[in-house]
Amino acid sequence: MKQKEIRKIDVESIEVRSEQENDYIIEGYINKFNTRSQFLGFFEQVDKSAFNRTLADGHNIFGLYNHDSDKILGSTKTGSLQLSVDDVGLRFSLKINPKVSYASDTYELIKSGDCEGCSFGFYVTDEEFEYLEDGTELRTIKELELLEVTLTPFPAYLSSTASCRSYDAFKQRELDVKKQEARALKQKQIEIELELF
Repeated sequence: MKQKEIRKIDVESIEVRSEQENDYIIEGYINKFNTRSQFLGFFEQVDKSAFNRTLADGHNIFGLYNHDSDKILGSTKTGSLQLSVDDVGLRFSLKINPKVSYASDTYELIKSGDCEGCSFGFYVTDEEFEYLEDGTELRTIKELELLEVTLTPFPAYLSSTASCRSYDAFKQRELDVKKQEARALKQKQIEIELELF
């Protein structure tokens, strides 16, 4: 069963600008590639190609405030949310409707610097784990299905239940392999002992 995961990242800057008197635009990066998360029981990073398929398939992706589906700021379907990949990461441009009170409030919070984080909600469709030199594990998200992007006042990676389940599954597979190896070794020892008698 797919589990939704949410990640919040530290953001150096989200920019606001106004092209015309009534245009309110917020821009920045949702995720920067190959940048490690805070420690979640493991470290995590997103591969450069992770967003390619999800952006190409044309499904609707929402722009939200603080992952609240009641506070929609835009969507790719309407064109108010534009997402693109460059060498740095997943970039967004969000055109805010100032006639929507919470959208206008969000714009002002970004402009004042009181809200300066980005986040995204997704399903992982391909991942890999590896051990680092210090013995910790690194999860690389190779591909994901993007559901929503969010502007949030809490710009730090957030450990979700789903990410812990994914990590627990990795550790369980590792434990199962060790148990199988131990059983095979014990069986071989028994066979050798029987041959000696």
